[in-house]
Amino acid sequence: MAELAGTAERPDAALIAALGAASFHPLWDRYKRITPLQPNPKDRGRLWRWRDVEPLTARAAAEVSIEDVERRAIIMVNPAFDGETMTTGNLLAAFTVLEPGDRAVPHRHTAAAIRFGTRAEGSVTIVNGRRCEMREGDLILTPPMCWHGHINESDHRTVWFDAANMPLINSLDANFFEPGSREAHEFWKVDEGDERLWTAAGLVAASPGHSAPSSPKYRYPGAATRRLLEVAPPGPDGARSLRYVNPLTGGPLMTTLDCYATRLPKGTATGPSARRTTASAWSWRAKAARR
Repeated sequence: MAELAGTAERPDAALIAALGAASFHPLWDRYKRITPLQPNPKDRGRLWRWRDVEPLTARAAAEVSIEDVERRAIIMVNPAFDGETMTTGNLLAAFTVLEPGDRAVPHRHTAAAIRFGTRAEGSVTIVNGRRCEMREGDLILTPPMCWHGHINESDHRTVWFDAANMPLINSLDANFFEPGSREAHEFWKVDEGDERLWTAAGLVAASPGHSAPSSPKYRYPGAATRRLLEVAPPGPDGARSLRYVNPLTGGPLMTTLDCYATRLPKGTATGPSARRTTASAWSWRAKAARR
């Protein structure tokens, strides 16, 4: 039983016990806990190093058959969440591994996800009937409830960075998942389709036939990202940054995921950022662009 001044029993202790027994809680004894003055997230910044990840991706490729699993992916788990499969409070980050010829079975879900091409050259993601080849630095979107699957068409292992807001969707009890079939051979027999409508920056078809809140463009080429970062002016913190946007709205790619790319000058540190946010974020540090 809670006590006041360390010794005296609370005068409302019996009432609190009665409320608890009837499946109620009093607001007055927990007001500060459930309405804090400011956010107090459990997770702090954490670093996962590629030199630690890479040997585990090799083991996963050797020891786990893609035919036996939905995805051969290694999720980054933040110890702040006591073993829960979470990278931040509302995001998962992972590395997906495909061996030559592997196909990750199609599926779809209400969570929003992205793929970032790290060592993905030779892999392809199919998103809603569009073929999205994965090259260095490419950003591939899989908006909510879009059918998507992956295939490695190369002669070498591929690895890319995945991220999704599954912890957020789970916390809202809004996670719907629909598995596809490994026998859906026609799923893979597609070309880039409507992705061709979004290849030219600054141009939009007069009747694009798209009204969903997510970006109608699923593949953002890394080559274009690097070209723009090369000429972008430095921000107040000294870094060059760009935002990936929905070409129809100029806003975020998806209503629950926003993506940026940043280039840091070699050998320098950024200044403090004036931008403050309560959003969870992950960062992937890519190697310097080849000259």
